[in-house]
Amino acid sequence: MTTDFARKDRAAFGLSGKVVVVVGGGQMPGDTTGNGRATAMLAARHGAEVVAVDINFDSAQETANLIIAEGGKAYPVQADVAEKQDCQHIFDTVMARSGRVDGMVYSAAVNPPFDLGTNSMTTENFNRGINVNMLGAYHCNLFAAECMQKNEGASAGSIVNFSSIASLKNEIGLNIGIMPYALGKCGLNYITELTAVQFADAGVRANTLMLGPIDSTLGNHDSQELFGHTPDEVDEAYGEVVKLKMGRASTWETAYAALYLLADESRFMTGQQIRLDGGAALVR
Repeated sequence: MTTDFARKDRAAFGLSGKVVVVVGGGQMPGDTTGNGRATAMLAARHGAEVVAVDINFDSAQETANLIIAEGGKAYPVQADVAEKQDCQHIFDTVMARSGRVDGMVYSAAVNPPFDLGTNSMTTENFNRGINVNMLGAYHCNLFAAECMQKNEGASAGSIVNFSSIASLKNEIGLNIGIMPYALGKCGLNYITELTAVQFADAGVRANTLMLGPIDSTLGNHDSQELFGHTPDEVDEAYGEVVKLKMGRASTWETAYAALYLLADESRFMTGQQIRLDGGAALVR
């Protein structure tokens, strides 16, 4: 894509010729689309070859199939991002099959099970949450950036990490049920900044998209399964923290924000924490 932004015939947010890896590109069953799947599909609609990564291979394959059915290019990779070797496997596979990495979106996240009555969690589940939400982000950022720095040009690649306002609003993190998620996202915020600094000279950018109340499969599932909310109670709880009157955002709005960060239009932006939260973080 040309970076002559003044051209009136320029296609905005074009990703043609780019390979975009979406970690967490599958999703759990549910009535809504997940952030990762929506981002993968939108990137493909804007011309990218998409690699959908998920611990559930069938779910990653389903995302790829949806993209292919729309005329796009995609393939799945199975990986458990809690394991360093699996993170390395993602990018080894992409380099062998596609020859390059231009974009990476880290959308993988987990809220481990816990006992609501005693507000307790096993050490194994706590560690699992940290490993997925933070350690996996570290490894994927590092391995993606190492691939991107091999690309030619001043803008070698873009990393987009999905964080959460749970890393800012500490009242959300007081309950053990959300703590590995909130702590993991705090670490992810810092990992993004370190990646941005470390790989700036190579032309690699890294930014955080800090999500608030999004109508996502994960958010709806965990609010109901972990905290025992009904669907209506989930909407009500999220609605209490949104300052804008339209309620929760859809995952497609997440995807469009990620699209901007992946595209050349954002080439002068790195190391930033961008809030997509309906104003929820304004009152702290």
